Amino acid sequence: MADVRQTKLGDLFSSSVFHIPRYQRGYAWSEKEVRDLLEDIEYSYEERVAEGDNNFTHYFGTIVMLDRGTENAEADDYSKYDLIDGQQRMTTVAILMNCINEQLNSIDEGKLSGESDSSMPPGKLASRNRDDFILSINTERIVLDDINDQVFKALVVHNRELDSINTETVSQRRLVRAKREIWDWLENKREQYIHNDSHDEYYNFLKEIQKIVKTGLEITQYTVEDETESGRLFEVINDRGKALTNLDKIKSYLVYCSARFNDNDLSIEIYQTIGEVIENITKYGGEDRDIETFVRYHWMLFSGELVLARQSNSEYTTVHRRIKHLEKHASLNQGEEDVRAWIDAYLESLVQCSEAYLQIKHPDEINSDYNSEEEVVEDLDGLNRLPVSNNFLPLLMATHHRYGISDEFRRIVSLCEKLSFRVYNVAGRRTDAGRAALQRHGYWIEYAGRSEVAGRIFHDQQAALKFDTVEESIPETCKRIESEIGDNSPDTYFMDCLLRTDLFDGTDRNDGWTGVRDSDVIRYLLYKYEKYLRMDSSRDDLSQIPPFSVWKQEGITIEHIHPQTSDNDESELDRITNTLGNLVLLGPRDNSGASNMDYEDKYEDTYSKSSMMMIDELPSPEEGWSADKAKERANKIMKFARQEWGGLSTAHVHVNQLPEESEITPLALRDVAHDVREYHEDVSSDGFTIPSVVFQREGARGSDWRRMNDCYECESTVVNLLSLDGWEAECRGCSTELDDPVYKFQESDYIKT
Repeated sequence: MADVRQTKLGDLFSSSVFHIPRYQRGYAWSEKEVRDLLEDIEYSYEERVAEGDNNFTHYFGTIVMLDRGTENAEADDYSKYDLIDGQQRMTTVAILMNCINEQLNSIDEGKLSGESDSSMPPGKLASRNRDDFILSINTERIVLDDINDQVFKALVVHNRELDSINTETVSQRRLVRAKREIWDWLENKREQYIHNDSHDEYYNFLKEIQKIVKTGLEITQYTVEDETESGRLFEVINDRGKALTNLDKIKSYLVYCSARFNDNDLSIEIYQTIGEVIENITKYGGEDRDIETFVRYHWMLFSGELVLARQSNSEYTTVHRRIKHLEKHASLNQGEEDVRAWIDAYLESLVQCSEAYLQIKHPDEINSDYNSEEEVVEDLDGLNRLPVSNNFLPLLMATHHRYGISDEFRRIVSLCEKLSFRVYNVAGRRTDAGRAALQRHGYWIEYAGRSEVAGRIFHDQQAALKFDTVEESIPETCKRIESEIGDNSPDTYFMDCLLRTDLFDGTDRNDGWTGVRDSDVIRYLLYKYEKYLRMDSSRDDLSQIPPFSVWKQEGITIEHIHPQTSDNDESELDRITNTLGNLVLLGPRDNSGASNMDYEDKYEDTYSKSSMMMIDELPSPEEGWSADKAKERANKIMKFARQEWGGLSTAHVHVNQLPEESEITPLALRDVAHDVREYHEDVSSDGFTIPSVVFQREGARGSDWRRMNDCYECESTVVNLLSLDGWEAECRGCSTELDDPVYKFQESDYIKT
């Protein structure tokens, strides 16, 4: 049973040392929670001083501690505890007392009049406080977890300048912000209480505040003997003023389960696993919202439940409530063995997917022997910097979990980047386009060839599975992604969007397209184009450029060749201002202050000094800039984009003749291509929509091309197109009217097994 008693916070501190176990979540208080604590202390100060109630106490909540015996220190023997609940308050109090001590040490005793209510010098009082709350002869009163303790020491033991402390995790940054918040509060009080160069009033204030911390804060002290006993308290105890994340609540419930089983080892495993998960998610600045995002998207791939409110028992709309209440998860209505099996499976998946999340969100973490690692890193970097990246998380985490950094992972990452760029960012489709399919495939990949495992985990109540073998999962998933591209941004529509005359606002036609999602889309496209131009460069200073995220941070900017605001009346050029051909990238060191100059002056001032290879392609000042040159350049970049975000499954129409000898261009034949895609979708057993349809006067050769349809009279696949408004054709050989599209089809390398 737990030992429960009421005590003063100062008495507990002075007789104890505390350790924050590694498995606990890190320091979680924001400035708001710190301010709430300061307001409580200020309220206590007003009650004690203004109201004259020297015995006023403020209830400071419950502290749950695990008894670890005695620590034999140089100065004394102390009770040793692991802080199970209350670390936020105890850590903040230590920081507060450190700030009070620094302020006490800054008081000049020569500026004390002797009228203060104690004869103890400020430095001596600070020394006593340091012994009781911070450090007593090499014995630290609070030792944080491995991740945060070094920063904590810098703050309260070494008193380093706040701006000089390097922080890597969200908990470390919160520790620094907590001290800054407390320090600013005390500095404001200092200005309020120091008058005419006398420090007496401020010294009295500091003494009263530290006295309130020692004797005016009352706590309920729970002391337990093992982790399982602490689990029984987790369901009802919360950290004061700071809402727990879903992951904290999940941890609480799983620890509670382990306590019901009297399994101390399982409790420790739960703590350690979830601590590792939090470390992975917050390593590069992740906040609570990132933890929530991870838990939600991991749940999709683990359970197959994509939208919780639409599942059975939909009143349980959070992950931790579904785990707790639904029998197919870890409800205690089930037997101990079943609950244990579920917990083991969930923890294993959780930590492995958090490792995947870390590498997905921070590709620089990838360090493998895979020979195409650089390609994976580049695509992930681009995917993360474009909007709507979270749609892909379940799929990417599941593939990483099952395959690691591999060819399978590369194929999925590459296609996700293509879909993101083409569908969400250029075509401007809604963020839910294809989302359910992507996330469902994440669940299917997670359990590909593991239906028996899923049955054991979910007690034969698992969501429907698709793949009988792991080998089929990647090709079929790639096919689904390509089909989503075909449905939402096939080649013809992708190219059409890029060639619009109002690329950013989409106002040049009344067809519902509102322009690219944001300017970063074009910045990313031009970055890729610049990288493409540099691939064959012999100049060492040009051949390498940093990842998009790095270069963007360094300051690459989009430049309008013909300025957006011009003093000249050049209506023809004004019509191409916001077209792709009129846009270039300027490097971080290029002068971007010449944006409103005419082309000749701008070339002399900026372009001639730029290291960007796309600027080398621009005409000389003597040739000048024109609408025709902008259109020519737009077509060149568009063809690059079709190649860069292409390589997808393709239908090939062998064309002998067009109506009136029209020129074969993809956009001229967009309506015909649409009919080919629709026909293929109808005749395909899986409803696959072809992303790319090409029309060529040469035949498609090679064993990879499958004849999908031909002339039923002579079996020819060469056609004469009779219209550009849709499929209307005849056989070149026998002039038979061809009611259905005649074409060959080739699966992409992504889909091939």
